[in-house]
Amino acid sequence: MDTKERLQLNQLYFLKSIWTWLRLRWDLILLVWIVLCMICGGIWYGSRWISPQEQSARQTLVQTAQNYLGCNESDGSHEKIIDSYNACEPNPRDYKVTYEDNWCATFGSAVALEAGMTDIIPMECSCEQQINLFMELDRWREDECYLPHTGDYIYYVWDEWRSGDCTAWADHVGIVVDTFGPVIQVIEGNKDDAVEYRYIFVNDICIRGFGLPDYKKSE
Repeated sequence: MDTKERLQLNQLYFLKSIWTWLRLRWDLILLVWIVLCMICGGIWYGSRWISPQEQSARQTLVQTAQNYLGCNESDGSHEKIIDSYNACEPNPRDYKVTYEDNWCATFGSAVALEAGMTDIIPMECSCEQQINLFMELDRWREDECYLPHTGDYIYYVWDEWRSGDCTAWADHVGIVVDTFGPVIQVIEGNKDDAVEYRYIFVNDICIRGFGLPDYKKSE
């Protein structure tokens, strides 16, 4: 074995040792990271830092939505969601949603109303119209590859089967609960006629885009 081969072998052993060390101490590394986050305040999410106050506002919205888990059309328990939206004055569209209407956007709006966040989340009973309102606020993200944050609004086009950017008329919406690697957990109204969770992959072909409420204003 010549000197060059010996050097390459030593480098390989070194890299393998580093990898083994990291694997054995992963729990410790994760603990140190959590402690540092607690000391500094906030969390590092995707490409930006989220303060504890902003994260609290995001969690407040999601927890408000989770209070409705299980409400459904079969026993009429979804009607309180419709009633909450219709009670908003002035009515967002001068239209009272009926108990027979699709109510996914109505659910997202009623949650925002109950959480006191209608200044950052547009009230609407139409997914596409709510998207337009997010655009007016400059808070719309037309990117299905985006890694969403807790409290973001996610929009879908279920009959979209083409590759490339999804720009068709949105027909469903939910609220992001959390992300687990490439998987997004969402809470939705009118999912199988009830308030339920959905799990969907980042960059799913049916994702239209995201409404991004400015939770910093709620700090």
